[in-house]
Amino acid sequence: MTSSELRRIFWLGAAATLVAAALVALFAVFSGDFSDTDFRILGSLGALLLAGGALVSGLALVDRDDALLGRMAAVLAPVGLAFLLYAIWDILEGSGDEWRYGWTGVLLLVTLLVAVTARLMARSPGLRPLAATSGVLSTIAAGVSLYAVWNDESEGLTQILIALWILAVLVYLLVPVFQRSRAATMSESDARVLATLGDIELVATISGGGIDPQLAPGERLVLRRRG
Repeated sequence: MTSSELRRIFWLGAAATLVAAALVALFAVFSGDFSDTDFRILGSLGALLLAGGALVSGLALVDRDDALLGRMAAVLAPVGLAFLLYAIWDILEGSGDEWRYGWTGVLLLVTLLVAVTARLMARSPGLRPLAATSGVLSTIAAGVSLYAVWNDESEGLTQILIALWILAVLVYLLVPVFQRSRAATMSESDARVLATLGDIELVATISGGGIDPQLAPGERLVLRRRG
């Protein structure tokens, strides 16, 4: 299954999830109020969207670069979803740790999304270290956050946590900015002419203004005249 097919399935699933969430909300409104079950259903649908985004992003990265990071995301996304569902539905009632598992799931999925989507946006090899830095910073920030959650020791860590997440978000946002900047500054001399037909040229370029055809093994692009 190609990455485009995976993305299509995910967005169809996301649309179905949003429709289901709207129906649950409408039912709760017309029935009089939101019950505890209604909130849990809505939370579960949100968790599915978050985990589905991490899973599909990981599979898309595997499909494009066969990266280990993508495989890790595909394996860990269901784990994060399981933590969230455990917290939402309070499977072991009265244990008191449901919120800890919930935050563990959120932090795991958010970290996966940041790391994988940063790598997906860094199409230029020169930007991959920046994308990796974003993933490392988000992982460190999530690790410190989890330490605070599970040890009840947020005192003294608040400023460090805020600084780490600010840096992680900053570096993450710089990846697409620099990627677009590189595409915008690409000159015509960087394009390689593959074939010409009259005043038409078929060129190869790494700028963002062209197409990226997905060819099957053995297929080739051919420029030909009709008739």
